Formats: sequence, structure tokens, C-alpha cells
Amino acid sequence: IVFTLFSPSTSTAFSTTTAYENWEDILYKSKRISKLSIKKNEDVKDFTVLDVIERAEYPLADVELLLRPNQPTTSDEDASTTSDTTPTAVLARRFFRNQVYRRLTSFMSICGCSLNRFRLETDPSNSIEYLRKGSNVHLIYAHDNDSLLQQQLIIPIFYAINASGAPPSTVTLRIGWREKPVIALQTAFHVALPRNHRSQLQVLKLDFGFNVSTLSHEEIQHILAQYAPYLYDTRRLQHLVLDLSYSTLHASELETLYSIISNELPGTHRISVYTSESLLKADFVAKQKHTNRVACS
Repeated sequence: IVFTLFSPSTSTAFSTTTAYENWEDILYKSKRISKLSIKKNEDVKDFTVLDVIERAEYPLADVELLLRPNQPTTSDEDASTTSDTTPTAVLARRFFRNQVYRRLTSFMSICGCSLNRFRLETDPSNSIEYLRKGSNVHLIYAHDNDSLLQQQLIIPIFYAINASGAPPSTVTLRIGWREKPVIALQTAFHVALPRNHRSQLQVLKLDFGFNVSTLSHEEIQHILAQYAPYLYDTRRLQHLVLDLSYSTLHASELETLYSIISNELPGTHRISVYTSESLLKADFVAKQKHTNRVACS
């Protein structure tokens, strides 16, 4: 396990590894540590570093967990163990992996009280970043669909973080995906908002990013239709913003999207849909370009 510590008082950072014999002394002697970055291979079984950090009671504001696949080994014995595909070996590896996920989840539940930023990276191309400032939460979800990993690690670890904090009033979800955007949106919503936090939500912003440019009107309509029932628990939601600014939608197509969402929300809610098409506003003396907007007050 490689870990990096950052001290805000001195604006310095240093890295070490559990292979270094004095790594525990470094942790114990470190004061006012606010940022922790841990890079862990799946085949590492020692979690002493987490135990030491917990005992030190650092008020961590920034945590990164970078998980990496098992590394190739030159040991014939280890190689035969990791390549063993017998049912017993597969179950053993699965059992250990679940233990790892539970330990990481337990660790993050303790960090949740002071946490402002958390980044989970399951490989270099799959990450989830969580930013919290007061009652505002910003989640950047750029992870492939993996239902097993979502159930075993992603959703539990973010639920653990949220459990120690007050429900947010404003949430921004920035969604990235390579396949199944519906699943990406639904999972991001689960991650940012456990069910018992949704009733306090007042503003929800959905940013679909550049990937939305590859979707047709029918595909976007399908995504929103599948997602809309999730809004049922947001009974205090006052404003929903759909950022489709990279889409190819026209103003004439917005009403359908608005109707899909509004059917799940009381009439007092405000819904805004943005696209890239520019409109001229007649009520401005100087003609300017503005993004489309459909709103209901």
C-alpha cells in the first residue's frame, strides 16, 4: 500500500509505503494531516495502515482511494494461486475481496464527519469524485456499469460517508458514461443521495456533459423516463435543472422532456431544461444569445 499525506499548515506532501519499516512512526509523528491518498493493489492483505490512521484520529478533509488490479508476480507459487480457477479458489478470492471492501467502507464511515472531498478510483479509467461544501454536494460520476461492484463497494462506501453528515439541500450530478447512461444516472443518484437524505433536497442539477451529444431525442427521453420515478422521494425539491447543453436537441423537443419529469413532481416545482440551441430574446434591447429554457413555477 502506498499512501500520501498532506499537511495544510506547511503546504507540504510526502509519500511512503507500508514496505518501509518506519512508516508507522511517520504516521504517528505527523500532525494536522488533512489529506490522505492511498494506492492499494487487490492482492495486498494488510490493512494496518488504516488502523493506524484511525487511531491517530486525523480530521481528514480529503481522501483518495486508488484501487489497482493484482500485480504480476515472479513467484511460481503466487502465480499458481492467483491463476487458480477452481471453484474453491474463486470463492476464496471473492471472500477476500469482500473483506477488503467492507474494511474500506468502515474506514470511510469514520472519515465522513470531516470529509470535504472523496475520490474513489477502481482503475485509471473509472472514478467517482465527491465534493461537499456546507449543504452543497457535487458528484462527478465517470464509472462503467458494474452491478456487482456497485452493490459490494460503490454504494456502501458512499452511504457510509453520507451517514455521518446532514442531508444536502443542493446536489449537482455530473454524469459520464461509456455505455448504459440510464444505469450511470441512477447509480450516481443513489451514491450522492441515500434514500433518507432525499426528502431534504431543494435543488438538483443534472449535468450530462459532452457525452449527451451522442444521444438522440428518443434516447434522452428514454433515460429521463427511466429516471423520473427516482424523484418521488424528493418531496421538498424546488428546482430541477437538466443541463443538456451539449445535446443536439431543438427548442421544439424540450416540452416532451419537461412533461416526463413534471409528471413525477408537484406543480409547484420549478424545472429548467437547457440545450445548446440559441434563441433571440425579444425583451432585451440588445439582442443576445441565450440557452433554451423551459421553466414552470
